[in-house]
Amino acid sequence: MLGLLAAGLAGCKRGPSPADIADRGWRAHELVVAAGEHAATCAEAGAAMQRVFAEHRQAFVDAVALDNDLEKLSEATDFIEAHRDRYGDLETRMVALSDRCTDDAAVQAVFTSMETP
Repeated sequence: MLGLLAAGLAGCKRGPSPADIADRGWRAHELVVAAGEHAATCAEAGAAMQRVFAEHRQAFVDAVALDNDLEKLSEATDFIEAHRDRYGDLETRMVALSDRCTDDAAVQAVFTSMETP
């Protein structure tokens, strides 16, 4: 019984798997983009995107760290390939929003922050 409890606690300390980190990163990107898309103006989009980015900043930090750790990234490869379609249009949506609000500094700053949180 104590062995099972110890094993369970050890598993809790491990943290999220590389697949979990990739999934959270994609989801955070999707939430930020959706916030911008749902805003009526680019000024509103920038403010909404900044708020959502701040709420999910750790997911971006973790995703960038994953991208920079080739060993952990390779552990997430199967998950990423198997779920690529879930966020397949995300890049297209990001480009469209960036193009729509190309002159809005706040929107562009959020896109930069997502790359380098």
